[in-house]
Amino acid sequence: MVAKNIKAMNSRLTQLPGITEPRCRRDQVRAYYHANMLMMDFAKLGLSRQVLLNALKAEGVRASYWDYPEQHKLKIYSEAKWWHHPPTIPAQMPGNAWVNANHLFVPIVYEEAPELIDQYVRAFEKVWAHRGELAGA
Repeated sequence: MVAKNIKAMNSRLTQLPGITEPRCRRDQVRAYYHANMLMMDFAKLGLSRQVLLNALKAEGVRASYWDYPEQHKLKIYSEAKWWHHPPTIPAQMPGNAWVNANHLFVPIVYEEAPELIDQYVRAFEKVWAHRGELAGA
């Protein structure tokens, strides 16, 4: 049910300019742990993430974001006591900063609820229709 609902929502949301969803290889199945992650091109939208979040929340959308910890910066990787052979620690994790700067979460719909999915999509569509007005906010 979760994958069906996310497909129903995302297939409509990704028609809006600047929204994509994370892509998987053909041999992978996307897993959902916390929420439905959507990628946002804020430059293309002409809005900051906070302005977009405020507008979506005003329309009843439970949207949020959370920055993924950069694993290579966690203390455990630099403490020799945890490693028989110390790991090689990269200077940066490719893509991590971009994902942190360009995503939003919306809730996962676990049960049959086409009206809720439609409500969320209509809210996004309304915000997108008025994003020019929001850009100056």
